[in-house]
Amino acid sequence: MHANIRRPRRDFVFGAAVVTLVIFTAIAGAARVSAQNSSGTSDAAIKAAVLKEISGINYGAPRPSVTVSGGVIMLSGTVSSLWLKEETINRALKVPGRTELQSDIVITKAESDEKLAAEVVKRITGYDRFTVYDDFQGRVKNGVVYLSGAVTEEKKLTDVVERVAKVRGVQAIDNKVTILPANRSDDALRVAIANAIYRNPEFENYSMANPPIHVIVNNGYVILTGIVRSEVEKIKAHESAASVFGSIKIDDRVRLAREVK
Repeated sequence: MHANIRRPRRDFVFGAAVVTLVIFTAIAGAARVSAQNSSGTSDAAIKAAVLKEISGINYGAPRPSVTVSGGVIMLSGTVSSLWLKEETINRALKVPGRTELQSDIVITKAESDEKLAAEVVKRITGYDRFTVYDDFQGRVKNGVVYLSGAVTEEKKLTDVVERVAKVRGVQAIDNKVTILPANRSDDALRVAIANAIYRNPEFENYSMANPPIHVIVNNGYVILTGIVRSEVEKIKAHESAASVFGSIKIDDRVRLAREVK
């Protein structure tokens, strides 16, 4: 996986040279959630229940403040990640008897979008179920992570989104990753193309734990993504993919390392 910065200024981009990241929507500050029921439970009982629900969360810092007035739960404070913010709100929503929930929880900001993007890349490429048949592309702007690409299983997407949400400083995730449909023909085609590419001597020194080219197949349409070291590697990869029977079209998005800023 290669981290790179695209120009729009201050808009840091990461491309999954190794991969192929539902909109995962962060709950906005001061969000209001309508009540599921109104049982007349006392404010004190509701607050105690909320505190019990969030007691098992490791905030690594003081936990958010909880107040209840007229059945309205109010959460405030600062947490280090989007995951902590959402987990706190989701657990509070489990408490019966509330009439409303308001959140003013703030997420600590990252030092810079560039460093945040690097950490996001690390979390994605460190996912052990990531394969040559998946791809994540994205960028980071003002702490918001924008993800696109494709994965072969919904669980992979869920797991990766959670890993990103736990990165310190991520304010929100805009996830437009496609979950590829189950298709035996596509499965056979992606395996055949990947084998054809990685049989080339040009790719024998690459690690398959971090493959330079990813093969995405969706109903016979093939997308090659990634970053290679030379024009020869790029040409050989395309020729290998084209030599495999069964693809409707090949969209070659492989880039050269020298082109990546």
